[in-house]
Amino acid sequence: MERYSNTDHPKTDDFKTAAALVAANFFYGTNVIAVKLVSPSLISPLGLSFARMFVSALVLLTIPIFIKPKERILRSDYPLLILAGFLGITCNQILSIMGIASTNPINASLLNMATPIIVTLLATIFIKEKFGMNNLIGLLLGLAGAIILISGRKSTIGNNEASIRGDLFVLLASVCYSTYLILMRRISTRYTPLTILRFVFLFGTVFSIPFCLEGFMDAAWDKFNGTSWYAIFHVIILGTLLSNILMNWGVMKWGPSKTGSFVYFQPLFGTLGAVMLMGEQFTSLKIAAGLLIIAGVWITSRKSKKTSS
Repeated sequence: MERYSNTDHPKTDDFKTAAALVAANFFYGTNVIAVKLVSPSLISPLGLSFARMFVSALVLLTIPIFIKPKERILRSDYPLLILAGFLGITCNQILSIMGIASTNPINASLLNMATPIIVTLLATIFIKEKFGMNNLIGLLLGLAGAIILISGRKSTIGNNEASIRGDLFVLLASVCYSTYLILMRRISTRYTPLTILRFVFLFGTVFSIPFCLEGFMDAAWDKFNGTSWYAIFHVIILGTLLSNILMNWGVMKWGPSKTGSFVYFQPLFGTLGAVMLMGEQFTSLKIAAGLLIIAGVWITSRKSKKTSS
C-alpha cells in the first residue's frame, strides 16, 4: 500500500502542489541573477556548485535530529539513491555549469527547455505513463512560449559564442536531471521528500569532491559583503535545497511528466527578474510568451488530473 494519497482532498492537494512547483521554479529561474553576483568574481562555478551540494547535504543530514520517528531506508533502495545522487546532483550540476561556460546563455536556456520533453518520453518508455493529446499540446505550447521569451530578450550575461561542446553538456545535464526525476518516481511513495533528498545530496556531494572541492577552497570568502552572502543564501537554500524539496514533493504527488512541465516557468521568472533588477525592457512579446507558458502548464495539468482520477 502506498504511504501517500491524493484522494482525500484532491482540490486542496492540487492547489498546494501547483503552488509548490511554481515556487520551486521561481527560485530556479532567478538563480542566474544571484549566481552572477558572486561567480566567477568571488567563487568559481565549480566551487559554487560544491557549496550548493555540501551545505544542502549538511542541512538535510541535520534535520532528522529534530524529527521523529526517523524513516529507515530499505537496503534494496540504496543503489537507486546512489544512482540518483550521481545523475541528479553531481552530473547535472557539473555538466550544466561546464555547458553554460562553453556556450551562450540563449543556447543554454533553450536546451534546458528540453527537460519536460525528455521527462515525458522517459516516463512513457520506462514507467508507462500515458502520453495523450493534451500532454502533447501542453508541451508544445510551453516550449513555444519559452523559445519566444528567451529568443526575444537581449542577453546581459555576456557575448560568449555557442559551441557544440557546450550545447552537448547542457543537453546532457537535462538528460541527467530528467532521469533523476524518473528514478525518484519509483521510490517517492515509500519515503518523504526530505528523506530521499538527504541521501541523494549526500551521495551527490561525495561524488563531486574530486571535481569541485578545489574551487570551493579557493573562493575569496573574505571579500563577501551583505549582498554576496544573500546571493549565496538564495542559490543554496532557496534555489537548491528548498527547490529540490518542492520538486520531489511534486513528483510524489503528480509524477515526473507533470512536474517536469513546470520548468517552463523558469524563463518567465528569469525574465521578470532581469526586467526588475537588470534593467531589461518588458515588451508585449514577453507577455504573450508568458501566457503561452502558463497555458501549456495548465493544459498538461488537466491531462494529469483526468488520468489520476
